Amino acid sequence: MLVSNSMAMISDRGVQDLRDSVLFAYDRLPVGVCIATASGMIRYANPALHGLLGCEPGGLPGRSLCEFELDCSLPQAWPARRADGTIRWVTVAEVPLPADPSADAGGQGADALRMLTVTDVDALHRQETVAGDRASSRPGPAGMPVVDALLEAAPVPLFVKDADGQYIAVNEAFSRLTGIGRADMLRRTTFALTSPDMAREHAGQDRAVMEREGSVCYEAPLCTAEGAMRMVNLTKAAFRDQHGNPMGIVGAIHELTETRPNEERLEAILEQSPIGVSVSRREDGRIIFVNTRFAELIGLSREQLIGSRARDYYLDSHQRLRVLDRLRGGGGVTNMEVQFKRADGSPFWTLFTVNQAVIQGVPVNLAWIYDYTERRSMEEALRDMASRDPLTGIYNRRSFMELARSQLARAHRFHEPLSVFVLDVDHFKRINDTFGHATGDDALRMVAAGCQAILREYDLLGRLGGEEFVVVLPGATADESRVVAERVRRHLARMPIEAPNGTFRLTASIGIAGLEGATDTLERAIHRADLALYRAKHLGRNRVAVFEPGM
Repeated sequence: MLVSNSMAMISDRGVQDLRDSVLFAYDRLPVGVCIATASGMIRYANPALHGLLGCEPGGLPGRSLCEFELDCSLPQAWPARRADGTIRWVTVAEVPLPADPSADAGGQGADALRMLTVTDVDALHRQETVAGDRASSRPGPAGMPVVDALLEAAPVPLFVKDADGQYIAVNEAFSRLTGIGRADMLRRTTFALTSPDMAREHAGQDRAVMEREGSVCYEAPLCTAEGAMRMVNLTKAAFRDQHGNPMGIVGAIHELTETRPNEERLEAILEQSPIGVSVSRREDGRIIFVNTRFAELIGLSREQLIGSRARDYYLDSHQRLRVLDRLRGGGGVTNMEVQFKRADGSPFWTLFTVNQAVIQGVPVNLAWIYDYTERRSMEEALRDMASRDPLTGIYNRRSFMELARSQLARAHRFHEPLSVFVLDVDHFKRINDTFGHATGDDALRMVAAGCQAILREYDLLGRLGGEEFVVVLPGATADESRVVAERVRRHLARMPIEAPNGTFRLTASIGIAGLEGATDTLERAIHRADLALYRAKHLGRNRVAVFEPGM
């Protein structure tokens, strides 16, 4: 069933509310979602997929998945082709949807639908391949009027009527929908497409739109040449001569079975949805409906969730209060990052969307949770990768300098001491030449690990490059840092390092400089520590030196 027993009979208005919320949630997902036919024709696509494929809003319905090389379901990265011909690496997941019985026309059989979820993994795949040759633009037939060219290019059925209601132009999409050839349609009226009563209503709408400015939009049944009835949405506007007199109307037809699923289709979409859906009463917060995905995310059965309170699944009460404040203010929540907890207490990140609605007279909150944990972890991993030295795993030069400047600013603000020491591995070239670069890399990793074993948790350790490391010690004077540096030096000298023909030990020289005055900078402090390091090298290496004026 679509809802629990208390929601077993949903009014047409309630179905429409849920229908609109389905599309509302998909429209705001950060991943691409589309609904396509078995043959690959796109019926619906959300804004994220339009952006991913480089198409203008509304440009995907009516086009083929094959055009973008998306007619596949692969868990690994796959090169999709964007509208401009470039390549974007994605993963594609597909689930089937049941056929819409109303789409059966002339005994041709219902066209089964499928839902595709397209995730952008281009940054992770680190591909910047650009497709080779782009399809060249092909001009229309010589002498074709602009209006005819626009009619032919449009993927939706379009028509033009004169002031007497006779069709004077239709496009190929119109003929495909109605089953009536273009030549056969010209000079005929709406009476060829529907019952006399409905035809008179269409004629009334035509007169109304020609008598005033603007356009008209309404729903009506349409009869195809094979006798099948289709519910369509018509949009009409008048065109006028240079004096403003109406000369006829132009119109577009949108088939509702393609854009608004019926209740059976809605149930299937909710059940196959990649996002969790719940409906809870506003008065007491009790859940009256959840879909299968919501139950999977929480780790309870649907029966266990029905009747429980939505607030029980928030991990952070402050985040819950933020959501409530938005709802009490009459607004909604769209793609807020919120942590929920599973039945076993484990947390997971979601993109959370909540809308208010009334179903069968009951004020409810329609909630949508998209599992954002993996995506968030990937983003955090990418940020961490960008800030870390790939060899040693400690901060790289850029990230170290950013963090160290923050510590320096804090020391200035609170008038606290801060010191810097620079460490250089002695005779590192000799290690590489003797044992090989692989062993040299192992040695640098050991030095980083050895420093981390001695330093405090809030001390900053970075690699400046090569065999040179740098440390910032917040709250420590130069003399206090000397004690720490000596411990680091002795610890490194005692570490055995594996080599192909045995083990060896290395030593390091360290130079220290303290913060000097309220205008001192990080660069000047590191420079002074470098000067002290040169003194330690000059004095025989494997020692610690503190900067003194005159060095």
